[in-house]
Amino acid sequence: MFIFTLLLSLLVGLLLPYPTPAGSPASVVSVPSTANVSLASNEHLAWSATRRLNWEDFRGTPESTNPHHALTAANLAVDARCKDNKFYYEVKCVFLPGESWSKNKQSEKLLAHEQLHFDLTEVHARLLRRELDRLGMSCGNLKTNLNTTVGNAFKAWKAEQDHFDKVSRHGLDAQVQQEWSDRISQRLKELDAWK
Repeated sequence: MFIFTLLLSLLVGLLLPYPTPAGSPASVVSVPSTANVSLASNEHLAWSATRRLNWEDFRGTPESTNPHHALTAANLAVDARCKDNKFYYEVKCVFLPGESWSKNKQSEKLLAHEQLHFDLTEVHARLLRRELDRLGMSCGNLKTNLNTTVGNAFKAWKAEQDHFDKVSRHGLDAQVQQEWSDRISQRLKELDAWK
């Protein structure tokens, strides 16, 4: 299972807060009520090609009423600002240990599934970086374009995470899980310019 949030740290009053998507999501969605959230105040692990998640990273308390065996909390943290009429941004893919949990810290298959959720978040971080690059460096007309770009990225990220859980049956279908693992690895390579 996967929980995600979108953290926006928007400096210099550049944008309005990002709206919460409408509808009832299939998985838990947590969007901060304020647009000014700092990752510095929260413990997090940045995505890395060389450092894989391990069960010690899942430090949250399992939800007893939740039917799933594990939950990965990950973020796309976007810091966007204008300075001297130039647009600067940073997008981070991070894992939140305190909000991530597991009821079964013995299963390597379950851990592999949760890692794929985190890897898929990095795919979407790279896609968002690519789209933000396409916006250009000028701050003129940026407000509308940035909100649209980030909103579309958020929807695509959530939809793909939900689809992954559905078709892999939360990692129970080993063949589908392997297909997704291969596809995510390939996409990370294809998006290497935006890591």
